[in-house]
Amino acid sequence: MKTDQSDEQRWRRWQHAVVRDLAWVLASPPLLAPVQRAPQKIRWLNTAWADRAWLSSEPWLAALDRDPAPLLDALAQDNDHRLGSYFESLLAFWLAWPANPLYRLIAHGLAIRSSQRTLGELDFLVEDRQSGEIQHWEVAVKFYLGIRAGRGRDNWIGPGMRDRLDLKVSHLLEHQLRLAATPVAAQLIRDMGLAPPVPVCLLKGRLFYPPQADRQTWAPEAASPDHPAGWWMHQAEFLQRYGDSGLCWIRLPKEHWLTPIQADPAEASFPPSVPIRDARSARDFVETLQQSADNRAIAVIGLQAEASPHTDTTRYREITRGFVTPPSWPLSPDSV
Repeated sequence: MKTDQSDEQRWRRWQHAVVRDLAWVLASPPLLAPVQRAPQKIRWLNTAWADRAWLSSEPWLAALDRDPAPLLDALAQDNDHRLGSYFESLLAFWLAWPANPLYRLIAHGLAIRSSQRTLGELDFLVEDRQSGEIQHWEVAVKFYLGIRAGRGRDNWIGPGMRDRLDLKVSHLLEHQLRLAATPVAAQLIRDMGLAPPVPVCLLKGRLFYPPQADRQTWAPEAASPDHPAGWWMHQAEFLQRYGDSGLCWIRLPKEHWLTPIQADPAEASFPPSVPIRDARSARDFVETLQQSADNRAIAVIGLQAEASPHTDTTRYREITRGFVTPPSWPLSPDSV
């Protein structure tokens, strides 16, 4: 995806990558915005909520950008380095902020057990500071690629073909968000002196479209109108579009999938985990992919080489990012 200019300014204003990611967790639009129906008791956090969370937290984010040590210390306590866990840890840090004007964190990762067997965990129990309402939050960050036109959520699959949007939504609705209402969980919540919580879903991430796809006919059912979007291409089309672009390309580590890589002079360099020394032309990059047995979609960023105004070194500025796939990807579209 080519970074949207308004988003670029919103994220790039922060010097530290973890603060940029935290800002994205709060302010980015959600993937889905289902229409609420009377029997449907689940509340989906929407773009209006994201704007409210952002505006109420902007001064706090600025203070963290001046001194990110509290955030870094909190993240260091998490031994699970998967992107979903990182997303959840960032959200937990915000909810636990003592001066948070919107919510009070009651519990994070609350295990529900019966007869020494774990039935699951509640991502978050929170109290709305304004209404006093108790809420059970289930949260997720997901990246899906569209493989065919139509409104079906089964048209959207994960880069490794082990995940699908319709399956994730079903798991959220049928299992995760129902857990607090099970007898064991309900009793535990009563024992904590709390009222039955309202189930709340927060699903963020990005949907990646083929370059020629019409977003209106490809977007899944109940997609948020302003959901973050990007591109994916097979290797041949990638070469056709970017082979003579002059951009350098690297495989993007998953921990940097949330926000653009910073290349402002205020930051000394790319984060150490970004393999900037491996940057190569589109043709060389695809040649490397073709020699690999990896059949997944590969996250990439295109970089523009620039002379640093302060030193004799070359700096790189992120221009675009998306996914490049093998020619036959997905290997069996009808089976995913």
